[in-house]
Amino acid sequence: MALVLVEGAVLTCSHGGRLRLTGGNPHLTVRNKGVLTVGSEVGAAFGSAATPVPGMVAPCACADPTGRPAPCVTTAALPPGQSLKLSVGGTPVLLSTARGVTLPPGAPPGTWSVADPGQNLLEAI
Repeated sequence: MALVLVEGAVLTCSHGGRLRLTGGNPHLTVRNKGVLTVGSEVGAAFGSAATPVPGMVAPCACADPTGRPAPCVTTAALPPGQSLKLSVGGTPVLLSTARGVTLPPGAPPGTWSVADPGQNLLEAI
């Protein structure tokens, strides 16, 4: 079993960036934080020291070949990052095992993973 991600969960990229996710689904909450369902992780931009973004905990250090900041952007979670049994409105919830590829603009792909699920009460398979 793995912990279910909720609003406020923190993702980390392979370049040291850390980003707090928002937009939890209010139909299922843990300590008043909506759970994150599959798809809510897609397109999250980490930001850089030069271009911070809302929710940025630490900047992504990725740079393009010219040395300009190229902060990571997340793609969909790879298996086994989603629950097989728990869903909200027919959409599976994301789990602490979620990980995926990042696509920094103009730079080689990296990876992302969960640094903090945002809660420690609800687990799922």
